[in-house]
Amino acid sequence: MKNKNNFTLEDLFLYIANSYQELTDLLKERLPIPVNHQETDYKDAADAKRELKISDSTLYRWRKEGLIDFVIRKGKIYYDISSVLKKKR
Repeated sequence: MKNKNNFTLEDLFLYIANSYQELTDLLKERLPIPVNHQETDYKDAADAKRELKISDSTLYRWRKEGLIDFVIRKGKIYYDISSVLKKKR
């Protein structure tokens, strides 16, 4: 099946697959992912705020400024509070 631009459905699927792979590679470069989860102390937002004794806005600002490492898993953000605790000592 061809359209007016002479692209086949197979061409479209190949383009989408390549675009998806490029996007996945870019995200892997941008998101900090720990090599070993036992080496880091990742907490959800509530636990991170409680242990660091900070507010929602401070946690958000630290994340945006790159002052605290975080990962996103299944749409939820987890923070590496061990790096912040080391800086505080």
